[in-house]
Formats: sequence, C-alpha cells, structure tokens
Amino acid sequence: MSLLADIGAAYRGPRREMAHQVSIMTEPRILMLGFTACLLNYVSRMPDLAAISFLAEDDPAIMRARFATLFVSSVIMGPLFLYIIAALSHLVLRLLGGQATWQEARLALMWSALVASPLVLISGASKVFAPPSVFLVATLLTAVVFCWQWALCLATIEFPRRVTA
Repeated sequence: MSLLADIGAAYRGPRREMAHQVSIMTEPRILMLGFTACLLNYVSRMPDLAAISFLAEDDPAIMRARFATLFVSSVIMGPLFLYIIAALSHLVLRLLGGQATWQEARLALMWSALVASPLVLISGASKVFAPPSVFLVATLLTAVVFCWQWALCLATIEFPRRVTA
C-alpha cells in the first residue's frame, strides 16, 4: 500500500493500521516517517513565516535566514526531538507494564505524527489565510487527532489485547 493510502487507513482503523506498520517496520522506515512528518510541519509553517517577513519588510537575506533556521529546527532537529519523546514515553509505559520494544515505541510516535500531518498542513494554511477562530479550531483538531492516534498506537504495541481461551 502507498503511504497516503496507509494514512487514510489509519483514520478508519488506527489499531489495524498500526499492526500493519509494525509488520513492515524497519529503522530506516521509522526515520523516514519522522523526517517526512517534520518536513511537512516545516512546509506548513512557511506561509506564516513569509507573511511575517513581508509585514516586517525584511531584506531577502533575512527572510532566507529565517527559513534556514526554521528548516534546521524543524527538519534536522525535529526527528531527534521525536526520538527523545518516544524514549521517554516508552520508559513511562514500561513502568506501567508496557511490552513494546524501543523500535515499536519510536514507530508509534513517528507514525502518529505523520498521520496528523494533513491536518498540520491545513492548520498552517489557516493561520495566514483564515480568521483566527478557524486557525484555533484547526489547531485543536490537529492536536486531538495526533493525541488520539498516538494513544491508540501506543495501546496497540505496549498493551496488546490478550486472547483468552
């Protein structure tokens, strides 16, 4: 299945899609998911950054510097931040009886971030092109969808359903 089809399937059946992602999991794929989510986050913030630079009447060199700084912080440092968050969440859930591996915990966070990325793009565009109330609703919806996906992904891998005979 393509990545876009997998994202659509995650909205219809998050647990089933997470199980599918675990079955095709490799560390390079997890890193690619994280980089893709962070890159889409960067793209979502570009209209706002361009508007800020335009309103401030920045020199083109300053605008390029702002975009470069945002790129480094979002795309280069973002996956590292996601790795740290995944490790911390895995440690906490392991104390509560979680059974996943470190790699599965990373996959759960990276996959959840990627699944929420279409809404991140909508939220980023609404910040510049829509009233503030629409931006607020879009941002809240994005946060809710991300937390919902991450919670279900973590539940799928950390606390798998036990079959009783």
